[in-house]
Amino acid sequence: MKSERIDEEMVCVDSLLHDLRENCGCRDIQYQRELNDPPDFWVTISGEKYAVEVTSIVLDYSYDARCQKLESRIQEISLSKHLLKGNYALEVMGRPNIPKNTSVQWKDLESKATDYVKRTKELTSTPRMYLLNNRDGYVAIQKLSDTGASVGLAGPVEVKWGVEAKMELSNLIQNRIDTKHISLERVLPKCPNVIILFYDAYGFCEIDDALESFRKVRGYDWTHSIFWVASFTSRPNELDPKLPGRTGVFLYSKNYDWMKV
Repeated sequence: MKSERIDEEMVCVDSLLHDLRENCGCRDIQYQRELNDPPDFWVTISGEKYAVEVTSIVLDYSYDARCQKLESRIQEISLSKHLLKGNYALEVMGRPNIPKNTSVQWKDLESKATDYVKRTKELTSTPRMYLLNNRDGYVAIQKLSDTGASVGLAGPVEVKWGVEAKMELSNLIQNRIDTKHISLERVLPKCPNVIILFYDAYGFCEIDDALESFRKVRGYDWTHSIFWVASFTSRPNELDPKLPGRTGVFLYSKNYDWMKV
């Protein structure tokens, strides 16, 4: 039976090459997979050779952060429109796919939730209304009482303060960079230009959070560049059409022309 596992390495190198072409103006680019890794790939840009290594980061907390962001946005919008009267619960059960806050789907969730708050403003309590509901779980909103004026998060979501979550991400990035430094020691003498690609396994981490967390990382100047492979996009994968495309951003580069943030 054919494996359905996504080839993360190909997704990552496609994201890197797309960014180099479209945002950094690089045109003469070739890549080759290294079967005896590390590194995972050799990439040549205008005759300059780079060792490219992929590492995956699993960020459960970033899913929780997205749930918290949806909750705060519903409260913020409802308060700004003077709709919020009473206490509401935003309930997350299971792990439904919550879209990014820049997407049309996210705006639709905001609209459905705030419309519900408006319709139930004068009621004491109401049954829950599902904003998302599929085999992975659901997101629902419910009015609990007519006292107060707030939207709270309910369900098995582990609440972490922003500072704590970003410190956890900083530590993860630091650990991966230190580990890769050791594993790539034999490569550095023949190719000091190393690019590390960080693959956000769930695609939930916001780019701003990754950039802020990276500012606390130290000892990465042995690399040439560090690239964050972020969320899925409607852009097709140019290297392998069977795979999804992703957007990405440079967290660091010795080539300042690549830093477009």
